[in-house]
Amino acid sequence: MKKKIVSVIMLIIILLCALFYWKQCRKTENMGNFALQGETEISSGFIRMKVWDNNTEDGDTINVYFDGKLLEENLGILNKPFVIELGRISKGEHLFGVKAINEGTTSPASASMSIYNESEEKEFAMDATKEEPASWKIIVK
Repeated sequence: MKKKIVSVIMLIIILLCALFYWKQCRKTENMGNFALQGETEISSGFIRMKVWDNNTEDGDTINVYFDGKLLEENLGILNKPFVIELGRISKGEHLFGVKAINEGTTSPASASMSIYNESEEKEFAMDATKEEPASWKIIVK
């Protein structure tokens, strides 16, 4: 009888962990209220993105989105770039978004970014506040 109880408890724990993981993977954001701040074209390939603070590190913390999907949550941006691997994404238009969680000591949360593949790199900057998240259109050719 004890073995059955332990087995049921283990099964419940496994199911709860799976549910938590599934919910984390499905975090999305409607990016319709993100202020579009520009666009960049890049050739297809294995695409990565760097995010950093090119000014004074002042405690900016952001959430990072790609096509509405949460990629990084509560990312403290520093002078040292943080790399996000997007992989091979489909050709066409995509939206990269930044939502300020903490604007640091100086508003807005300013994030410098570059998107790059094996042959090219494009750099841009975005300013986000708690009230107005920012987006950037990425066009993959």
